Amino acid sequence: MNPTVKKRINLQVSQQLLKIHPGSTASFLTRKDSSRDLLGKFRKDRSVWIRARRRVLQCLSYQFPCALQLKQWGILNEVKCRLCKKYYKERNIPEPPDTVESVGHIQCYCPALQLPRIAIHHGIWRELMFSIRKSSTELNNASEPRWHFPSSLSPEAHAERGLYKILEYMGLHEILPPGSGKNRAKLRKNIEEYHTAYAIDLDDTDIDTFIAHRSDGLAFDKEEKLCVFLEYTRAMDTNEDLAEKKK
Repeated sequence: MNPTVKKRINLQVSQQLLKIHPGSTASFLTRKDSSRDLLGKFRKDRSVWIRARRRVLQCLSYQFPCALQLKQWGILNEVKCRLCKKYYKERNIPEPPDTVESVGHIQCYCPALQLPRIAIHHGIWRELMFSIRKSSTELNNASEPRWHFPSSLSPEAHAERGLYKILEYMGLHEILPPGSGKNRAKLRKNIEEYHTAYAIDLDDTDIDTFIAHRSDGLAFDKEEKLCVFLEYTRAMDTNEDLAEKKK
């Protein structure tokens, strides 16, 4: 089947599926005139760096100057990622054969851009977490705020916590006093038994990773001893072929 025909069919199917999936995402995608009014406001927002505004509109309009797009325009002859080539050459690492420089590759996988991706991830999450904290008005039995967000310090500052710090904050530090190897070994055993009960196999490395993991955000109900883990998940975290689809 012709690629153009396939794209048109996929577009039509996507538009039909939006009608049966209610939610904020579907509402945004089905806004009148493809949300041009919202994009216009974003374009006029002087608090956003002008290059950032330009890049967003380029991505939405398939005008982002990546190698894949430049080849289609006849400007370049190859589609291999130029940043990957430099990255692997500097480290004397064999370059993967399929590093196509597409928008999806740049946003999700290019190793040379890993640190900027992490910085953007944290920046978005800081603002989002601070907004969640400000909007949380539920009270407990003592007429005090039920949920506490210790990781949310301000829109610019954020503090992540590991498992030991979480237990300490919830008032369980007497179970895991600092330097108590015996009690920490008991915790490892409890973690292993918990996962085994759900037929999840973990080795020592997996347990270490679990204990050391720091969630993007945390919400605590100290009265009920509840802890909610909040993760800001990118699309590529759960969709392995996202980069391919975003070409």
